Amino acid sequence: MQILRLCSWIAALSLVLIATACEEAAEDDQVGVLVGTWQLTDLRVDWVRDVASPEGTDPDTVYTITASCNEVETYSWILAAKANRILAQFVVGDTILDTTAAFNAAALVYLQISMTATFSEDFTYALSGTYPTLRLIPDSCKTKMEIPQITDAGIYEVDYIAGRLGIKPGEFDQVLPSFDDGQITLSEDGEALTISYVDRDGHDHRIAEIDKTWDEAKHRVVHGAAELPVDLVTGAFSDTGLLILRRSGYIMDTNGHLGVWGNYLTFYALTTLGIADELIASGEVSTFEDALALIGQWADKGLKEPNTDIPYATLLTDDSDHDFSPQDIGTGGKLTYVINPVCVPVNEIIYFETTWSKID
Repeated sequence: MQILRLCSWIAALSLVLIATACEEAAEDDQVGVLVGTWQLTDLRVDWVRDVASPEGTDPDTVYTITASCNEVETYSWILAAKANRILAQFVVGDTILDTTAAFNAAALVYLQISMTATFSEDFTYALSGTYPTLRLIPDSCKTKMEIPQITDAGIYEVDYIAGRLGIKPGEFDQVLPSFDDGQITLSEDGEALTISYVDRDGHDHRIAEIDKTWDEAKHRVVHGAAELPVDLVTGAFSDTGLLILRRSGYIMDTNGHLGVWGNYLTFYALTTLGIADELIASGEVSTFEDALALIGQWADKGLKEPNTDIPYATLLTDDSDHDFSPQDIGTGGKLTYVINPVCVPVNEIIYFETTWSKID
């Protein structure tokens, strides 16, 4: 019986040693898969910025983005009250920016974005090159993309079975954020690599997910709201359509009082709205529809608007087929509005999807 027990114990120990040896070999092989130098070949970045309430600020603050039409600001009469338009309002928690930038190999070369990552056998990494980022220009309160340098180093941990990668940057100031839940995928031939991760450094609550302490002065991101989406088809500020961020655009309203003028805020429309506001304020009429009817009566009588000498009948025609020119106000035209920039404190989360090719 003792011999049988001894044989069983030896057999069990042999299995443990074999298993341990296999695990060690597997670990060595896994390290070898990532070890080497990699070149960035594809990059996708998603920036999400929500309005924040830093300590000491009013949580009920409303951030209002307005636009002005410089072409009519010189007029001190009816147009003055209508020159500035509210385009958007944001309160704490609202998403003020949700944008994606995708860079394939050609775009990386064109924009001079280039990163090289080296993973060593001692579980240290080094990252160098250039990368895209959003930065605030304080004087103009504008957010713009820049391509600065990066020279980072730190330690990493990888679990190939779970497809997980963790990064811990060194103590000095670095670009790459700390994370322990990155996703990693390697090609079968070991020549291609994808890494996805989340940057939480700029979020005053989610930074705790990476065991970091929030530092308001160091970590707070400020968004320069100097651009809004503009529909490339209509040229107007919009949240639908073929959109691009721009500083200026037309004003459209398909649900309001601009139907006469092709739904655009034109010079004729703005002048008519100003007249209507004065009529309502004076108590002569109570609604916009009543004001428009009264202006229509003046048009039928052949009267002219005294400040512009434009016939009321002309003001009630569509002038949206051309742009307004201050040198010829009588012909009206679409008005171009320029955003008045606003600086807004935000919580930022950045999602990265990267693809790499092994070069050494």
